[in-house]
Order: sequence, then C-alpha cells, then structure tokens
Amino acid sequence: MEITSFLFFAMVGVSLLIYWYMPARHQWKLLLADSLIFYFANAVWYTFLYTCVSIASVYGATKYFVRQIDAKAKKRVLVLTVLLNAGILVVLKYTNFAIHTFNFLGERILHVQGISDVAWLAPLAISFYMLQLLSYLLDCYWGVAEPFDHVLHVALYTVYFPLMTSGPICRFDDMGKALFEEHRFDYDRVKFGLIRIAWGLFKKLAISNRAAVIVNGMWAAPATSQGICVWIAVAVFVVQLYTDFSGVMDIALGVSNCFGITLPENFRSPFFSRNVQEFWRRWHITLGTWLRDYIMNPVLRSKPLRKLGAACKEKFGKKAGKRIPTYAGMLVLWLATGLWHEGSWRFIVGMGLWFWFVIVSGQLLEPIFKRAKTALHIREESWWWHAFQSIRTIALWMVSLLFFRAESLPDSLTRLAASLHIQLDLVLFREIKGAVKFTDLGGIGGLAVMVLCFLAVLAVDYLAYRGVNVQEKLAGLKWPYRWAAYYAIVLVVFFSLNIAGQESLYAQF
Repeated sequence: MEITSFLFFAMVGVSLLIYWYMPARHQWKLLLADSLIFYFANAVWYTFLYTCVSIASVYGATKYFVRQIDAKAKKRVLVLTVLLNAGILVVLKYTNFAIHTFNFLGERILHVQGISDVAWLAPLAISFYMLQLLSYLLDCYWGVAEPFDHVLHVALYTVYFPLMTSGPICRFDDMGKALFEEHRFDYDRVKFGLIRIAWGLFKKLAISNRAAVIVNGMWAAPATSQGICVWIAVAVFVVQLYTDFSGVMDIALGVSNCFGITLPENFRSPFFSRNVQEFWRRWHITLGTWLRDYIMNPVLRSKPLRKLGAACKEKFGKKAGKRIPTYAGMLVLWLATGLWHEGSWRFIVGMGLWFWFVIVSGQLLEPIFKRAKTALHIREESWWWHAFQSIRTIALWMVSLLFFRAESLPDSLTRLAASLHIQLDLVLFREIKGAVKFTDLGGIGGLAVMVLCFLAVLAVDYLAYRGVNVQEKLAGLKWPYRWAAYYAIVLVVFFSLNIAGQESLYAQF
C-alpha cells in the first residue's frame, strides 16, 4: 500500500468519515489501527517485533524516570535503553556494511576468507521512527517532555502512518499531544490538506516518475555513463529526488492535516539557498535539526572536545581554540548524516565527508572570498549574485547526488572520473535518445509536461522563499482562477497515472 496508491487514499477517506464523528477519547485508537494496517501492508510481519521491543523499552524507561529520584539510576536506565535501541538499528541496518568493509580489508591486507552477508530485515521506516523514539526518550530524561500514560500511546507516536514512508522526523513537541486531542471536521484544514495532497501527487506522478525514466535509462547505458552525460543524468536526478521526497512529504503533511494534526515542514525552497549550510537548513529540515540537537551539540559540550578546545587555544590561539573543536563536532555530525542514509561508504563519503569538506573549506577561505567580493564590487543583495550562489550550491549538491545514485563507492568514483572527460557534440543527444525510452514518459509531450511542471514547482518555491503563502494567495483568488488552477493540477495528475510508478527514494531508509 504505497502512499500514492488508490488503496491508501481509500483507507484515509473511510477513516476520516469515521474519525470526525467518533468520541474524542477513541479517535487516537482509529489512528493506531490505520497505522498498523499501513505497517503490515508494507512490511514483513515479524519485523514489527523489533518495533515492539523499542516501544516497550522506551515506555518503560520514561515511566521509570518519573518514579525514580536517584540521578545515577536514571542515567543507567537511559544508557541501557539507548544502547538497546541503537543496537537494534545498528545490527539490522549496518551488519552487512561491517561485513563488506571487513571482507574488503581482509582480502587485500590480511588475505583471509570473506564472510557471507546476513539476510536480516529491518522494520519499516526504522531510520525515521528510531530517531523519534530516542528524542522522546532523551526529552523525558531531561524533563522537557511528559511521558505518555499508556504504551499504546507510545506505539502511535512511533508508527503514525503518514510518517511511515519518508518522515518527517517528529518530536514530542511536534505532535505528542495533538495525536490524542479531539479533532472535528474543519473545512479550512481539510481544504488545505487536500490541496497539499494534490500538490504532492503533482510532484510525484507528473515530475518524479517521468524523471526516473530518464535517470534509470541513462544510468544503465554504458554510452551515457561518461562525460557530460553523467552530469546530465545527475541534474535530472536532482529533479527526481526533490519532487519525489518533497512530493511524498506534501502528501503526508496533507493527510495528517485532514486528521487535524500538523506535522513539521521538511523543505523550505532549498533550490534558492546561497550556500551549503543554508541548503541543509532548507532540505530534510527535521533530520538536520535532530542531528544538530542530539549529536553535534552534546559532542561539542563533551569533555574531550572541551579539552581539545583548551589545548588548541593555548597552542594556536583563541580563534583556533574555538574552530578546531567545532570542526571536529561537525565531522561527527556529517559522519552520522552519511551513516543515517545507509550503511555504505558511498553515503559516508558523498552525503557526509563531502559536505563537511565543503563547509569547512568554505569557512577557512571566507576571508579571501570577502576580499575578492570587495575588489569586484559585488553587492550581496544583487539578484545575479544570489543566482550565482544558488547555482554553485546546487552544483556542489550534484557531486553528492552522484554518490547517492551510484551502486557503490567504486561505482561512484568510476563515474566521477569518467565525467571529467567532457565532450560536446551531437552524438551525445543520439546516445541519450538511445538510452532512454521516451515513450515510457509519454514521448516529447511527456517530457514537455515534466519540464513545465517542474518550472511551476520552482515558481511556487520562489514565492515561498520570498515569504508568500501560496496556499492563502491561491485561496484568495476569484473562483474562476482558483478552480482553474485546481483543475489544472488534477488533470495533470490524472494524465500522469499511466507513467510507471517508482517507489519513494527515501522509503528504503
């Protein structure tokens, strides 16, 4: 039951009709039932046993925090619960990563026989819900969140079905109380929720699924796996990934809004970011803030980093004493970012170390950049400078996405090396045409629809970047214009249903 399927929306529609008229004290039970249905429709049943262990352990620990006065005892329970749940995540998601790394080093250095892979299945959306559970556990330990009264409340908080495909990663403050409050039919909430769902389907079906045809074809053909073709494929993958991830996110937020529950935004016009730091404040926002608050900040406050800062300050000066520990903390943050995406060196390098290198080198070279801008009389507020910065940021992101799309680290490096041989001629277009089955995306007309729809997405994002509430602006238009826009979105979605569906790219995490 994919989040874009008819069956999913049928379940949501029937549930809403029941939900709005149910007694308030039972509404959360329907949400839990829907969540369990969605879970078991998309995962192997026994993987839910791991989820149950996580739910029960976190529930027990948070109730213990309330009853126990001894700080040392509470800390021991916290550490054991974190180790148990982090251990489940590590064993299920990263065992094969450890085996592959051992085999690679063992065969080449120690000359020992390799170990076979394990076939352990991880629970649905474990990378998303585990961060939610751990943040809830830590917030209860720190006293900034109230423990749930019932273990089934923790269960709903963990497996709330709109989040089970691609997040967002929520915290107790985001939805912990809203899940159990009374929600009645609210015309405006439902209207905006349905518009958000339609916009998400517009992105996923009309743009992302078509872009996937191009990327998959070019990635598989040897002729388009070198030179400028590599970067053309990565550029289309940029379109595919953004409209896939943000489209599914729009659907999740829209569905939840219909139930009266507001989820945190995960994207805020990332294509208009001026630098990589701003980009990560606008892309997968909930992951970035989670890693900052629960990994980087505690690492920076840790004794080893404080000692490192003091030693660097004494030896190299005040500025170095502040910067070096910060860069060390950022390294931990970006390694965690790469590992969260997948147990693979291509993600550690492409989604982790690459961004750490770009940010750190940018900060180190910042005085040179400032002098260059002054010498060239570049005004920070000029539109062309903003455009240049955004294009530069996307180009740096594209390097990362080459690793994201590749099959392995060696494949990433091979394609990266092959892409440096740039050749521009008409043969390229023939190779692309031969590699991509354009009939699968609707021919030239389908390609034109994809391009025009993506330009519409960029236009909406630009307005949002400028602080315009597009939904409210659209709702304020005269009814002929408003309904013309609604019908245009619905028609584009309808005529895109024949394009082969692609699983959400973040569903695997």
